[in-house]
Parts: sequence; C-alpha cells; structure tokens
Amino acid sequence: MATLYHNPRCSKSRQGLELCITSKVNVEVVNYLKTNIAKSELEGIISRLNGCVSGLIRNGDAVFKQSKHSNLDITDEKNVLTILLELPQVMQRPLLDDGNRVIIGRPPEDFCEILN
Repeated sequence: MATLYHNPRCSKSRQGLELCITSKVNVEVVNYLKTNIAKSELEGIISRLNGCVSGLIRNGDAVFKQSKHSNLDITDEKNVLTILLELPQVMQRPLLDDGNRVIIGRPPEDFCEILN
C-alpha cells in the first residue's frame, strides 16, 4: 500500500489526492500536519526520495525563512531531518511513498509513475 502525505489546504496536494482516489492503487492518506511523522518515518522518506533531499523543504515558506534553520544546508540529509521534525509545515507536499521510492507531486501527475 502506498502512502500519500497530504495537506488538505494545498491545491497541489488536493490534486494529488484526486489522482490517488481515481487510481487502482490502495493509498493510505496521512494528514502530516495533524499526525506528526515519526523520526524513523521521515528517515525512510528521505532515503527513498526520488530526487535531491533539498526538494523536501519549502524554502520559500515564511515559516522556514524566519526560523533558526534558514541558514542550514538543505542538501544535507541530517539538516533536512532536523528541519522537518521541528517544522513539519515546511515539508513539500504532496508526497507519495510506495515503500520503494518517494515522489514529490510537483506536478501531481508525477505520481503516475506509482499509480499506473
């Protein structure tokens, strides 16, 4: 079963959710802002990410820019883990994790790699 890390306030995340619903793949939806993601789960996401780890951080977000972490190297996996544990709202969304790889849904159609 795949896991969609979803923020219902985000239009791209809602589009990604719609793609998941209309697919034939079983997808568990996790509203990561309501249910905090465990450190081990974030480590797994980082290790399976299809792309550069810096893509997991919404570095243009005001919360990130104003945080003590804004000067960290976001190409470093340990820094990204620290940031996401403390500031989950700056995690890029939506994310689709099939247990082998994690895809950032920007655009949501990138999920088709897993959903088809």
